[in-house]
Amino acid sequence: MTAPDYDRLRTTVDGMRFPCEHSDLLRQAAAAGADDDTLGQLSALPRRRYDTAEAVEAACTEGKPR
Repeated sequence: MTAPDYDRLRTTVDGMRFPCEHSDLLRQAAAAGADDDTLGQLSALPRRRYDTAEAVEAACTEGKPR
């Protein structure tokens, strides 16, 4: 994930309510106006509960250099 991608992701998830399930994560991101790339990144995450914005960010960047 590149720095601009990470910044967009961070901006999107910072305003979300947690904990939330994967489907709620996508719904909240779309409602917040996330772009297609960010929605794609979030869609590719494992279908599970996310307790914090940091947990979402970690799942998105796991195994990928920033």
